[in-house]
Amino acid sequence: MELFTVAQMREAERRTESEYGVSLAVLMDNAGYGLFRSAIDFFPEGSIGIFCGNGNNGGDGYVCASCLMKKGREVFVWGVEPEKHPEGSLVKNAHDRFVSAGGLVHPVTYDLKKEDIKCGSIIDALLGTGLSRTVSGIYSHAIRIINAVPSPVLSCDIPSGVDADTGRIMGVAVKADKTLMMGLAKMACRRFPGSECFGKLELCDIGLPRELTL
Repeated sequence: MELFTVAQMREAERRTESEYGVSLAVLMDNAGYGLFRSAIDFFPEGSIGIFCGNGNNGGDGYVCASCLMKKGREVFVWGVEPEKHPEGSLVKNAHDRFVSAGGLVHPVTYDLKKEDIKCGSIIDALLGTGLSRTVSGIYSHAIRIINAVPSPVLSCDIPSGVDADTGRIMGVAVKADKTLMMGLAKMACRRFPGSECFGKLELCDIGLPRELTL
């Protein structure tokens, strides 16, 4: 499996949009749908809880939640500060579409305890490849909750809290049972100690032109 840096991934996305006319919104929809397909394969039955951050990783989670709801699966969504999504951002659009379709987003608060999470499985869509500092605050709390819940975990793109290039644990990180990497495989999946957090590895085709990924 060939590995790529965050900078290479961002450049591939930029060129996909500027040279091939495929918008970042379409790439997010593809990623969210891929996460949905991976989730129903990995979790064939039972309720699914999704933790969504306020960046593009969270947007993938909201798209996945919409697909699961449409499929008829029981889905519970916890969002980090959904009221702070920037107007016009990809994550806000994905969040609003989920809510407009009848979905309910529970805000992640410090009062949230592992006993409150009664789902058969968990999807981690909190933090993506843009992480550049130690995880703290409400994100740290959410990650600790995920790790404390005795349910299998599927991470979106990279386990939240792992530096995508170096594999460093940025304070605290999700320990996933499976990680669906979006578009290109991330360096951290082979770099200790972050590599210990990925679980089973899977790669999702989100629509990047092949010539940009060779």
